[in-house]
Amino acid sequence: MQPRGGGDGGVQSESDFRHHMENHLKPFRDVLSGVFFVTIGLKLDGAQVLSAPLAVLAWLLALAPVNTLALRATRLSALDAWRTGIALGHGGEFALLLLGMVLQQHLIPATVVQPMLVALVLSMALAPLLIRHHDVLARFLSRTGGVIQPPQAEEVEIAAQTARFRDHVIICGAGELGLTVSEILRHAGVAHLLLEADEQRVEAARATGAPVFHGDASRPDTLLATGLVHARLVVLTFAHVQQALRIALAISERRPVLTLWVSCRSTTTADAFRAKPNVRVYQQSFAAATGLAEQVMSTLGMSPELIEGHISAMRRRLDSSRFPGSSSS
Repeated sequence: MQPRGGGDGGVQSESDFRHHMENHLKPFRDVLSGVFFVTIGLKLDGAQVLSAPLAVLAWLLALAPVNTLALRATRLSALDAWRTGIALGHGGEFALLLLGMVLQQHLIPATVVQPMLVALVLSMALAPLLIRHHDVLARFLSRTGGVIQPPQAEEVEIAAQTARFRDHVIICGAGELGLTVSEILRHAGVAHLLLEADEQRVEAARATGAPVFHGDASRPDTLLATGLVHARLVVLTFAHVQQALRIALAISERRPVLTLWVSCRSTTTADAFRAKPNVRVYQQSFAAATGLAEQVMSTLGMSPELIEGHISAMRRRLDSSRFPGSSSS
């Protein structure tokens, strides 16, 4: 191993040594994790489900509302507060450790701690289900008898700055792909805006001069604030499939005839979107393959006309054989 600080080789060797040590320590970490959960499990009184069901249920149901109330205090909308509260409404290892220590030291009577401990374990078991369906549950719980939810601060800002937008393009996602599309549209003089939920990406995109706004595109109210009713088309550049599907559903409910372009990485995802009306799919793997093939043929000395002929023929074959009836790629 080279001495520390001895250039790139030293950094690489140090990194390799760290990964080597991590691999050796993994078995010990797994054993200690097993001992921890076994220890907690020995202290757990599962009979509390039968002897004190109301107490267990009360502690179990209190987790999500407490998170939601804390989020509402930060002026977050009811829908988003419930979304986050439900997704985070489960216990963790630290809470188990804390309750285990409280039980061991007899700081709180066992009749109080045991229902809390059982509820915590049940919440961890239910966590995958809650996270998977948190959006549906949040929409149900955030209903307030017809009372209109107040818009979020960023939605007010977006609506004020896009009030005069007409026939514009809405790009959801300010990642590398979205920023590249935005730069090309700017040079072409096409009115558009980008919507991004990650504040760091928003700041980075604004530094390049991109017309980006901070907001969650999966919120129908945020989409409406961007002038969805007057937009020409929408472009989705998200890698998260479920989020993209939610956005596509929200758009189809409010603008059924609006054209939606979706960037997909896999064929399975592309097929899921092709089944939806007015959706055009841009498959990244196909685009990268055609671009690379074009460069290879150009290096081999083929004429631009011949290259374009081969690329066009491949597109037609792909559309007719693999994706019949598709108007994508």
